[in-house]
Amino acid sequence: MAFLKQFKLFLYSTKYLRFNTSTKLNKLFSSGAVPTSNEISETIHPNVKTSKHQHITLISLNRPDDKNSLNVETLYDLKKAVTNFENDSSSTVAVLYGEGGSFCAGMDSDELSNAPQIFNEFLQSHCQKPIIAAVSGFAYNAGFDLCLWCDLRIVEENAVMAIDRKLKTSKSEISFKRLLKSVGYSRTMDILLTGRDVHSKEAFDCGLANRVVACGSSVGQAVLMAFNISKFPQQSINDDRSVIYKMVSE
Repeated sequence: MAFLKQFKLFLYSTKYLRFNTSTKLNKLFSSGAVPTSNEISETIHPNVKTSKHQHITLISLNRPDDKNSLNVETLYDLKKAVTNFENDSSSTVAVLYGEGGSFCAGMDSDELSNAPQIFNEFLQSHCQKPIIAAVSGFAYNAGFDLCLWCDLRIVEENAVMAIDRKLKTSKSEISFKRLLKSVGYSRTMDILLTGRDVHSKEAFDCGLANRVVACGSSVGQAVLMAFNISKFPQQSINDDRSVIYKMVSE
């Protein structure tokens, strides 16, 4: 019974996230909690979509048939999208999510020889502005690392995070540091050595998730949080972020 419930929730999430950006944002903001301007610009790279709602940038991994697993092309598109966001003076906060019901299920199995090095270089980077991860479905391996790379994580009820120990690749040192700083030594070793699934409730309890929200609502909730953050003086926010990043990276 529990499995059927989770499966239904997953199907609902998948259906919801397949709406186009304009329709999705109109539904999310119809309550009036956020200004409801319909002026949404959208840029589509082969594997990453970027859209903008006022001063909030939305970056989505766009390989839903592969649960948004990463390959070399996707990583280059993602780096380009993040760089464009950093260089856009009119955009203050970004939301990163995955199309089709999953955040990111890891790395493409046929690109494990090339993509990890590029991904590690990406993980070493520090975005100059806040990025919020809207996590639905699976966040495995590289997807887990991508969550940790973001400043905040809005996690749906059915989301699952994990490190697959069956893979023979090692994780990056910076991801270890971020996980350790987030959940502590004992929990880090538990997640790392067992490779077990970390569900949303545990993720919130141990500090991996900042919010747990209903299925299909992570993007909307992340955008609402982004609007709240953008109300404050951005220079001081980004200066403080840089200090925290240096402390975590040491």
